[in-house]
Amino acid sequence: GERTDGGATAYTGEVRSRYETPLAFRIGGKVTARYVDVGASVKTGDVLARLDPADTALSQATAVAQLELAEADLRRYRDLKAKNFVSQSALDAKETSYKAALAQADLARNQSAYTVLRADKPGVIDQISVEAGQVVGAGQAVMRHSRNDVLEVAVAIPESRIAGMRVRQPAEIRLWADDQARYRGQLRELAAVADAVTRTYAA
Repeated sequence: GERTDGGATAYTGEVRSRYETPLAFRIGGKVTARYVDVGASVKTGDVLARLDPADTALSQATAVAQLELAEADLRRYRDLKAKNFVSQSALDAKETSYKAALAQADLARNQSAYTVLRADKPGVIDQISVEAGQVVGAGQAVMRHSRNDVLEVAVAIPESRIAGMRVRQPAEIRLWADDQARYRGQLRELAAVADAVTRTYAA
């Protein structure tokens, strides 16, 4: 909202973190546990949620078995090549298969580590969109992490007022919860384009 206080224009805004990061698993799967609630303070490395490791354990076991098979095959072909029973191109093909199996085993090992979602920095979890039992896709945002050391106030400036606004101009901030407190701020950023529906500029 907007009102005028003794010549100064006041806007209602929302206090939020300047740095908000969506958090997601790097692989898809079924969420087996969520360890935090909205408002939880977290430290770097804290475990926030887990996926069912059964699928990744199965693919890891399969990849390891394929690697062992490719390794045995390669050893056999090297022996055969030493006796001139197979061609160099046949040996090269087995070398290629072994390298592919090795890469697949490494990938499967990494994926088993991706079943755990951790906080990558300290802050607060201010939004959660997943529950235990839910199936999520790779890269799907399941939580939002906010740093609590850098705050800003998001306001909407009407088109009629935009002409008088400039970046770095000073502002005074008051909180509903404590009307006596006053904080100094400044306009950090002003959207270049108005919202199509509200015809206001985000600031």
